[in-house]
Amino acid sequence: MLIRRQMVTIGVVLFLLSITSCAFFSEYSKLERSAREAYGRADYDTAVYMLANSLQINQSYEKSQTLIADAFLMANRVRDNRIQELEASKKQFKYDSLVREYQSLMNLHDAVKVLPPIRHPKTSVVLEFTIIDYSDNLKNAKEMAAESHYVAGESLSNSESMDDQKAAAKEFKRALGFVTSYKDAEERYTSSRKAGIKRVAVFPFEDLSGKRKRYGSIEAFVVDQMVSSIMKDPSATEFLELVSRDQLDRVLAEQKLGLTGMVNEETAMEVGAILGVHEIITGKITQIIYTPVQTVHREFTETNRVVIKKEKYKDKEGKTKTRKIYGDVEARVKHFTRTTKTVIKGSYKIVDVRTSKLIRSESFEGKSSFSTEWATFRGDERALKYNTKKLARRGETVAPVADEMVSRAAMDLANSLSATLKIYAR
Repeated sequence: MLIRRQMVTIGVVLFLLSITSCAFFSEYSKLERSAREAYGRADYDTAVYMLANSLQINQSYEKSQTLIADAFLMANRVRDNRIQELEASKKQFKYDSLVREYQSLMNLHDAVKVLPPIRHPKTSVVLEFTIIDYSDNLKNAKEMAAESHYVAGESLSNSESMDDQKAAAKEFKRALGFVTSYKDAEERYTSSRKAGIKRVAVFPFEDLSGKRKRYGSIEAFVVDQMVSSIMKDPSATEFLELVSRDQLDRVLAEQKLGLTGMVNEETAMEVGAILGVHEIITGKITQIIYTPVQTVHREFTETNRVVIKKEKYKDKEGKTKTRKIYGDVEARVKHFTRTTKTVIKGSYKIVDVRTSKLIRSESFEGKSSFSTEWATFRGDERALKYNTKKLARRGETVAPVADEMVSRAAMDLANSLSATLKIYAR
């Protein structure tokens, strides 16, 4: 009888443990635990969203029911305090932040209002959430945010400075981001953008590497790829106009200069003035360092204990059985590593054509590298470790030729330069 009671007790305990385990590893419980962590670090919005998702899955989950009311209250309180501080602030663009606060409040209330009826786990009273419609507040904040940026753009647009016109265009664009078709912001953006566009001529880079075109016209390749990348990016060309290769070629030809990379800075300034550009970019390739392919190897032995055969035997009862016979096997491994790399170094300058002022001067570097491993072996394959076996099955890989490695480094260099100049243009 006692044994039967113990078995029943154990069964009940196991059943309860299984239920607890299911709840612990379920999605709604995971969400509740993450929500509790968010609540602990005062990230009340995240806590509410996670608890709402948890209750959508299981509306009777007590832990989520207990926490969501408090999390929702705290999230609202924090947002309300921020809104009061912002409304009292004298910051020029405070309405940008107010838009974010009201949008966050709307998202918060939307997440709660779609929940199924939730009862307090102890009192069984239906939890009531005070849902507020902040759409009018959000609309007013957007109007005020648009107006603040419009006024800022209007003020900047009165300047003859190209940088101020560019800044003005950005302000008009921000205004349109809050309210589509706000006043005449679209027209004013177009006007200021046009006045803020910088015309730039990129001259052929000089090749001072001393390689005598061994790898082709690397300097021309870098410039062409860089220009192509910039021209394909609308955000980079919003306030930037690059002089076409044809225009530059024509003027250089008129000045009896070829696109040979031998245009000095003084001549480039003169050509820039003829083209009517604001700035010129010149550069030079100073080094092309190609490291020839190197293949090294090391030898070692790997061993393993494996089943080498099976034999039959008779047990004490005379029955025939089979047993495994283990033994040591080995393999002699030759591990190969093959590497090569290329580095291209140089520098570029950006110069103001009107003032001859050096605006920017930086070094650049492009890299490409290749590395591969493989292995061969003599002996028993069963002795090989997992990674060695993979290398043995991979087989030998041929390294790229020198021209390919240099081309890859040149592409890396062009991408790096274009990324730098895109940031500059924006």
